[in-house]
Order: sequence, then structure tokens, then C-alpha cells
Amino acid sequence: MSNRIQILNENVINRISAGEVVERPASAVKELVENALDGESTSIELAIQDGGKKLIRVKDNGVGMGRDDAFLSLERHATSKLISEKDLIGIPTMGFRGEALASIASVCRMRLMTRDEYAEVGIAIHSEGGALTSSEPFAMNRGTVIEVRNLFYNTPVRRKYLKSAPFESGHVHDLVLKMALANPSIGFTFLDDEKTRIQAPAAKSLKERVCGLFSGDIVENLVELNYEFEGTSLCGYFAKPPYSRSSIRHIFTFVNSRPVRDRLVNAAIMKSFSNIIERGRFPLALVFIQTPPDEVDVNVHPQKAEVRFLKPGNISNLIFNGVNEAIQWKPKESKVFKGWNDPSSTNSEAFRDLYRSENRKGFNEIPGQGRWSEFPKESVQPKSADDLMVSRSKYSDLSILGKLPNSFILLNDDNAMIVMDQHAAHERLIFNELCNSHKTNHSPESQDLLIPEVIELTALEAEAFRENVELLETSGFVIEEFGSNTFVVRSIPSWLLGVDLSDTMRGFVDAALDTALKADPDALRQNLLRSLACKAAVKEAPSLDMEEIRGLLRSLDRTDGPSEVCPHGRPILVRITYDELRRRMGRK
Repeated sequence: MSNRIQILNENVINRISAGEVVERPASAVKELVENALDGESTSIELAIQDGGKKLIRVKDNGVGMGRDDAFLSLERHATSKLISEKDLIGIPTMGFRGEALASIASVCRMRLMTRDEYAEVGIAIHSEGGALTSSEPFAMNRGTVIEVRNLFYNTPVRRKYLKSAPFESGHVHDLVLKMALANPSIGFTFLDDEKTRIQAPAAKSLKERVCGLFSGDIVENLVELNYEFEGTSLCGYFAKPPYSRSSIRHIFTFVNSRPVRDRLVNAAIMKSFSNIIERGRFPLALVFIQTPPDEVDVNVHPQKAEVRFLKPGNISNLIFNGVNEAIQWKPKESKVFKGWNDPSSTNSEAFRDLYRSENRKGFNEIPGQGRWSEFPKESVQPKSADDLMVSRSKYSDLSILGKLPNSFILLNDDNAMIVMDQHAAHERLIFNELCNSHKTNHSPESQDLLIPEVIELTALEAEAFRENVELLETSGFVIEEFGSNTFVVRSIPSWLLGVDLSDTMRGFVDAALDTALKADPDALRQNLLRSLACKAAVKEAPSLDMEEIRGLLRSLDRTDGPSEVCPHGRPILVRITYDELRRRMGRK
């Protein structure tokens, strides 16, 4: 009987290991930058080409390596960071397994150049697919330079599954952003196809680094975190409500300066904000946890992206209490906050005027008509028999009973009492109008902005925005690119007048970053249009007059496509039959 079980050769082992450690170019960048950080660098320069598929170059000014260490560093499980099993408890360094360089080298053409302070000249080592091909002396300053070329050239199946260059470079950008936030005292430079994407000189504090990396509108909304609980400290920043984002990717978490994805931390953050931001929205937060190294296990994930806490309950309490203590900020005195917080004013005429001037300016009002009468215009005065038939459909035949708090309208017919959500209804109207505009290739009427809106984005966000800007332009926007990551909105569709444009654009970018829809252009377009409709739709309103409600009902009758649910699938109305009311009242 032949032996079927064999020991794998070293090359196969390295490639299997590479599959665990190096998932995409950003994974290789992470390992190389972590090595530079552990090498006591004060300046790190990263350059990539073609999203990192063609070239990744990491240059640092750290301690470097001597000749023997340079050769040894390319061997599997060769490391300067661990000596014995006991060192696995309380790991203080970013790397520790000693397999990153060997794994990366096995799936690329690599050149390693390094020199320590004791050598008169450095050394350059070349490898291909993990096999050393040559070496020679190399003149350089102290430090290390590693070049990774043609990543996955010898594993075509893995290379096939890499995404487009902009997509891959976006992942690298996000990674460098996190590394720069975690290490404010170290200078970071990121070049993407020779264009500078991040230029972050060494900073004196986390606050200085945050101000240098994020746009002004984010910085202006930040609240500082600073809290301690049983030997573990919490610091960082979060954007004060109601500032929020539509995805969890804007929560940045760090444990002992290591960027991580941790469910426990994210759950604690979301719990802290559960009662102060809109449901389905997420806070923007930078959370740094500093805990004794022996109370956190970083050796639980091949890419060191997850951790396990010795005292998870303490971590949850630390975050929840820290955020709640910091969130006791005092809002700036303004007529909006004063009106909303003063119970005596909620039913006053002053509050109605405040709402109309501050929160309802997103729609054109015509003297003698409600704002709903303008969407679409023809819905108010039918001009033909067909129009008359449409206007007598189910919505406009309903009787109006009144208005309820929180954006609800009370209606009835012969069989039931009906509660309508005006936000969901308006969202459906805008969405259907947008879809019709794209279907007929007819852009809605635009309105020039007196002061153009400047939108500042990260490199990843800018790329997603750039790829989908045509959809905005056919929706009535006029947008110009102003620098690598900045755009200027000069005109907007008339139905968006007065709405928070910055928030609308942020929602659009978040929708564009939904990678699950990248392979389905139609689904992505629908998702982007839903985002626009949701942001433009009127939010909770204190009151609508009868003509406005009637205009809304007529508009719903005339809209194409479904009108029973909003674009996200939530019901526009709820019916309570009179038979059900009789049963609840104890009547037969």
C-alpha cells in the first residue's frame, strides 16, 4: 500500500501561509508598515502603482538590519520580537510571528535594501517567488526599503480576484490613514501612482494629527474622549450628534496603538449612541484603548486584525461610561435648539414659524399653495379626462382627519382609519421622480447655488464619488472636481433646495462605497438614488396644512411605480380597520 500523506515542500508551505497573511495589496502594506514601526522609524514613506498590484515600496528611517539579519529575515518564523513561548503573553510589538516577509516574498518579486548603524554600506537582496536570486552591496542611509513587484504573479487565481486599481488603492489609503492615526509622532507619506494622497508630518499630539487628516466639517464637530476604568484608559474623539454616517466603516478602533476590528468595541460604541442618533445611522468615532499588554490577546487572527480581551466586561463599561461622560456637551445657544427644547413653545405660532423657516426650506412654496402642490406641478389642476381619473384614485379620495406628532398624517376611508408617514411618502415621490429622469434621460430643473458647496473627501471616498458623479449630474447637479479629493457643487435640483447638502453628499458617498453592489451596476444605481431620495425627503415635521396634505396625496396618485412603500421597503401607511377598532373597544 502506497503512502498517501506527504510533507509539503517549503514553497507550497510559504504560499499557503501567504494566502492567510496576504489577502490583497493592503495586507502586504500592513505587514511592511508594521515592520517599519517596530524598527523604531520616525518617518515612513509608502508608494504604490496600479493599486499595489504592480508595485509596493515601503521606505523607513528605522534601525535597519545588518547583512546576516537581512538574509535571515526572509526565512519563515525568523523574528527579533519573540524568544520564548512566554513572550506571546503581553506582546508589545506590532509584528511577532516572523512569517510576513517570507509569505509576501513567496508571491512576488521582492528587493530588500537595508543598512544598520554599524555597517559602512547597506545590502540589497533580490528574491523571486521566495527564492533568493542575487545580492550586492548597496549605498544608502540607515533604514530599510522593501519593494514588492507583481504581487501574486505566480498565483494567478488569487491575482484574478483582485479588484480594480482604484478599489485596491482605496483599501491601502484607509490602512495608511489608520496607521497614521495610531502613530501621530511618526511622519507618513502615501503616494499612489506618484500622486500624494496622504502627507502627514510628525505631530505633537493626536489632536494635531486628526486635524491634519480630516476635513474641516468633521473636525468642527468632534468631541474629545478621555476616561479611565480599572487600569485601562480610553481616549479619542467622536462627532457629536446629530452628525452621523450611514455605515460602520467610520468607527475607527485601536487597541494599544493597533488598528483592529472588534465586535465588542463596536457594540459598546453603538450602545452608547443608541438613544441619541437616528436608527440605522452610525457615529463617526476614533476610539483608542490602552490596556496592559497581558490583558489582551492579539494572536487570534492571521492578519492580527482582531483581539481578545481578558476582561471584556471592563472594556464595555470603559467605552459606554467614557462616551456618556463626554457626550454631556452643551449645544450652542440658537433659536432652533431653544425652540425644540422649550416645551412651552412646541404648540406656539413661533415654533411653527421657526420650523417653516429653518426646516422646510427644501421645497418651493407658492402663495396660496402648499409645498406638496409643486411635486409634480400637474397634480394640482388636472387638465384632461385622464388626469381627472388619476386624481380620483385611492390617495386623493381619502378624507383628511388631521395631523399627529412625528411626521404622521391621519386619514380615513369608509373601511379604515389610516396613518401615513409623510417622510416615507415624500421619499417615494423623489425616488420615483429620479428613476423617471434617468429612464427618460431628462434631467430635472437645476438651481444655481449662491455659494457653491465644497465637498472634501478621503481618497477612497473621492474615487467612489468620481465613479458615480454622472448619476448626480443626470439628477440635476452641476459638479466640478477641484483638486484630487475635493469637489465643488455649483447647482442642485430644485427639489433639494435648502436641504443639508453636505449630509446628502455624504450619504451618497457612503452608498457608493457599498462594495457588495459593485458587481451589479443597476442595484448600485438604485441604492444611490435611494440615498439621494432619503436625504432630500422632509424629516419629521410639527405640522402640515390641509392644502399641503392634499397636494401630497395627489402627488402619490400620479407617481409611477409602487407608492405603498418607501424605496427602502418601509410602509408609507398603516390601516386600522373599523372592525378592529370595534373589537378593541369591546363592541361587537
